[in-house]
Formats: sequence, C-alpha cells, structure tokens
Amino acid sequence: MSSVEIELKLSVKPDAIPAVRQQLFQFPHDYTSPQHLTNIYFETPDNQLRRWDMGLRIRGFDGHYEMTIKTAGKVISGLHQRPEFNIPLPQPQLNLALFPAHIWPENTDLAYLQAQLTELFSTNFNREKWLVTYEESEIEVVLDQGTILSGNKDSGDQTSPICEFELELKSGNIIDILSLANKLASQNGLRLANKSKAARGYALVHGLSHKTLPKLPKELEWQQPLSVLLPEILAQWQEQEEGWLAGLPEGKTGLVQVLQWIITLTARQTECLPILDLLAELMAALSINSSEAETLCYSASWLQCKLALMQWLLIQSR
Repeated sequence: MSSVEIELKLSVKPDAIPAVRQQLFQFPHDYTSPQHLTNIYFETPDNQLRRWDMGLRIRGFDGHYEMTIKTAGKVISGLHQRPEFNIPLPQPQLNLALFPAHIWPENTDLAYLQAQLTELFSTNFNREKWLVTYEESEIEVVLDQGTILSGNKDSGDQTSPICEFELELKSGNIIDILSLANKLASQNGLRLANKSKAARGYALVHGLSHKTLPKLPKELEWQQPLSVLLPEILAQWQEQEEGWLAGLPEGKTGLVQVLQWIITLTARQTECLPILDLLAELMAALSINSSEAETLCYSASWLQCKLALMQWLLIQSR
C-alpha cells in the first residue's frame, strides 16, 4: 500500500503532555490506548539508502509485522511530506521485491542491495492514538514515548529519548493540521521538530551533532517569490534553533537575524498579517541576555508564530 504521508511533528516536554492529552479528548475522536511498537531500521555499509533519501524499517506490534520504506519528500519546519510504501509481513524479514519496482533508481540490483542491508538502529516506544475529527479533516494524533537505540561499534550503545506528538492528515485539508496544532499550542512545552526518528537514529549512529552552525547569508534575494523565500527563512530558523538548543550561542544570534528577515518580509506584503505582535514579543525575548533556549523555543508564542507563517505559506501556494 502506498500513500503520501503528510504529518506535523511536535517535540513535547513531559510535563506538558497531560494538558495536551486533555485537549485532545475534547475533540470528536476515536481513541486507541497505548501500544508498544518496535522498529528496526536497515542500511548498507556505505549508506546507500540514505544517499537516495530513503528510510527502510520493519515495525512489530501485537505479533504483526510491517515493512515500510519512505522515499524522497520535503520538509518545511516540522511539516513532513514523504511518499511511503507499507507491506504486511508474516515474519520480521526483509523482502525488497515486495515493494513497487518504480520506487528504485534505474538498474538497481535488489538482490545485491538486500544482501548488503544490516540492522542500523532501533526505536522502541509506546504509542497512544487519537483519530480526531477537526473542521473538514480526519487527523490522526499520536503520542510516542520511548527510546532510539544505536549499537555503535566505535562508541558503544547510544540512546536518545522519544517524546513527541505527530499529527498526520488522513483525509481533508492540510491547513487543518496547522490549525489543530495551533489549538494544542495554547500552552508552553511544544516545538516543531524537523527530524524524523530515522534521521535522529542516523545522527546517533554516526555521532553527528551541532558543533558549528553554517553562516547565515548577509542578505536574502528579496526579488524571489514568497514560495521560495519563506521556506528558506523557515529552514534557517529551524537550523539556528537546533543549534541554540544544542548549546551554541551563535544560534541565538542567528535567530535574531532570521526574525528580522521575517519582519522585513511581512512589511513588504500588502495584507496585514496577524503575527506582528508575536514577532515583536519574540524579538524582545531574544534581546534579553538571560533568555534560555529551552524556555523560549518551547514557548507557546514561538510555536504559534511558526505555525502562522507555515499557514500563510500554504495559503499563498494554493
């Protein structure tokens, strides 16, 4: 079975979970109590799947197994859009020939590729699920809590916590995902996450972390259309934010520049956007020397400003 997965990832502070859960129960919904999921991700020694921008896993739950591959897509801040293909399996054993032939690059030797694949890392987590009816859409909201585990032969086992909400559009309008997320963002403790569990697993295996941040361009090419400019700015916002959260002070400096770009961009628009007060609030918070990344980047204002910009972009792109 194939589909284009459209989902929004929200990293969540554990102490914010009860309030978000309470909100979700207020919407019309079907609820599924927590299930334990195990996922094994596979890769070749030379990271061939990663170089093709693919992610391959086998998921196990309640004695059932499913093989999934996600192919190249796009991410705008925490909004992920990627084609995915899911195949039920009787046993947790790879069989790449079951996937549609067209997903592979031309002349791929599937037998050779499968022989090269080994287990790279795993994720183990409990998943709680709500199928929410919101506006004109059906949106699946899941809460995942658990661990990414990497067996790194050089540095030994490494772990990273999983604590996130994912909102996936099952039917309806993509705008409704952002609108629902904005409702959930009425309290602090949530932030957009642009890295999938697979991307975080790869980073864990290879010891990748934010040690330096790429320099921001001194000036943007303002003659570009909004559909090009705003995704670029949002990508820079996410990059600088991740760096600041990782302990790099230059990330905070970069965020001041990014927000200034957004202020400039909004000033060039003929329409009055409802985020000017939020932008002023965030700029003031960043100007305080004692401001902390964990506090500001997980604040309701921070998330609501990003969501408003993403919604603006989607509306303009129609």
